[in-house]
Amino acid sequence: MGYQESWVYVEPGNQFKKLIRAYEKAEQAGYYEVAGAQPMSVVQLKQPFGNIPTGTKVLWVCGDRCFHNVSGIFGGELRCHGVIHVVPIEQILDGPTDRRIDGIDLNSPQCSENAFMTRFSAENYAYRMSNHLER
Repeated sequence: MGYQESWVYVEPGNQFKKLIRAYEKAEQAGYYEVAGAQPMSVVQLKQPFGNIPTGTKVLWVCGDRCFHNVSGIFGGELRCHGVIHVVPIEQILDGPTDRRIDGIDLNSPQCSENAFMTRFSAENYAYRMSNHLER
């Protein structure tokens, strides 16, 4: 038990929309009202983060650490043939003062960006994708 943040991404990257669709289905089913790990942000990398290459889209997931696995995050809704990576945030960032997140507002529904990433709220990203505003 306890709070955890993780990045979730899929290889190949063209499968990312399946993560968003699974998130939407779980949200519509009310899964996140009872489960402890919810995608809160979509981040597109402008620079590599360790082994995660530039251009990769990731879900920034927050909540109870025992739910930080594919089934716990998507409530059994994910159908994907890609390789899913769930990486604890402490393996990616050097804490909340890491300069790579300067200027990124993790709590806003508005997009924010810096030299390292562009961040969208997961809800707004899903909406944009559903309305063909996102590639």
